[in-house]
Amino acid sequence: MTQTFKILVTGPFAAGKTSMIQSVSQTKVISTDVVTSGDESEVKSHTTVAMDFGTYRLADDDTRLLLFGTPGQARFRFMTNILKGDADVVAFVIDAEAIETHAAAGVELRALLRDLRVPAVVAVNRCDDLEMARRLARSLGALAGEAVVPCQLIDPDSGREVVVEILLTLLASMESTKAEVA
Repeated sequence: MTQTFKILVTGPFAAGKTSMIQSVSQTKVISTDVVTSGDESEVKSHTTVAMDFGTYRLADDDTRLLLFGTPGQARFRFMTNILKGDADVVAFVIDAEAIETHAAAGVELRALLRDLRVPAVVAVNRCDDLEMARRLARSLGALAGEAVVPCQLIDPDSGREVVVEILLTLLASMESTKAEVA
C-alpha cells in the first residue's frame, strides 16, 4: 500500500524553499517563478508567486512525499493558507544569513504551527553548525522537540538530509499517534 505525505515547505522570501525542492525532487518541479520586481529584485532575479511542487519517493518503498513550496512574500501569503491544508509536516526554511527576515519568520512559524498542529522540521539554510542552527530555530519559537537541520540547500545531498529528517519526524509522529490510540 502506498503512503503519501504532504510536506509544506515554507518560510521567508529568498530563504531557499525553491532550492530545496529543486535539489531533492525526483520528478520535474512544477514552478510558478516569475521575474522579481521592486526592491526584491536586488536579492534575487526570480521568485515564486503561487507554489513549487516536487516529489520524493523512497527507493524500494511505497512512501511518497509531495513537496509543496510556498511563496515567501507577504503579498502572496494567501497561497500558504491554501497550500497548508492537510499538511503532514511543515518544513520551515530560514536563511541563517538573512538576519533581517528572522523576526517576521518567527512570528510566521509560531502562527503556522499553532494553526496546523503538525510536526515541523526547521531547515537552517546557509549554515553548517548544528548548535548555531538550533539557537536560531529556538529564537524563532521552534520547540525543543522540533527537528533542526543545518543545510546548504543548493546541494542535493544537503537537501536529502532535510528529507531524512522529515521522514524521521513523520515516523515519530505516526508512532506517537499509535501510542495515543492504544
